[in-house]
This record gives sequence, C-alpha cells and structure tokens, in this order.
Amino acid sequence: MEKERDKETRKSSRKRGCLISALIVLALSVYAFWQIGEPSRRAKRAHQAIRPDMSVSDVENLLTGRHYCFYQVMRDGDWQSVSRDDFMVVLANQTTSLPVATRLQLTFMGISPGRVSFFVEIDNSRNVFKITDPYGWD
Repeated sequence: MEKERDKETRKSSRKRGCLISALIVLALSVYAFWQIGEPSRRAKRAHQAIRPDMSVSDVENLLTGRHYCFYQVMRDGDWQSVSRDDFMVVLANQTTSLPVATRLQLTFMGISPGRVSFFVEIDNSRNVFKITDPYGWD
C-alpha cells in the first residue's frame, strides 16, 4: 500500500514539474516575442511625437529607452557623424547666408537584432523641418 502511494506521489510530482516547466517556457516565449516588437513601438511613439518647428533639445527630450542618436552634418557632399558638442557648435554658427545641412539619425534598439531608424532634418534656425519615414520595421 505504501509503495502504491509513493508511486502516485512521484507520478503527480512529475506531472506538476512538467506543467511548471511548460508554463515557464510559454512565459519566456511570450516575453521574447513581445520584446522583438519593442523597438518598433518606441520608434513609432517618437516618430508621432516629433513635429516640424520643434527644437533639437525638444527632440532629444522625447527619446527614451534603448536608442542611439547620431548627429550628422553634410560635408563635401557626404553625411558625416559628429559628436553632440560639435553638432551644437555647427548649429550655433549657422547663418542663413551660409546654410549647412544637419540631421539627427534616431535608431531604436531592442534585445533582438532588430532596429528601427529614421532621420530628423534640422533647418538653419535649429528647428525640425522634415521627418523621414522609418525604415527597418521588424
């Protein structure tokens, strides 16, 4: 009688262990699939919030989470990435008689290899004048 009870206990314990393992695998799978779409969701919120005539600092304040902001200046027909400080110097020294093309490349990352990027172009008055469509939606 004791042996039968031990056998049943082991059997129910094994079932419980398998059920718990299956639930853990399911939860991790749901989490992983949710995280794959996270860069797209954050990029979409930022893209919708950025409007023409916003300042560069207003755009920077909107950025949250895991992202990269590349500051770019057009030099000799090519876009070159510069530091934030150099970018601000270029913006401060810009005149309407000698315009310089400047933009921000915003890239949103997640735990997956996927990422989403778009450009925010800046005019001579240091405000947003164009926002490109996002690319790399995963």
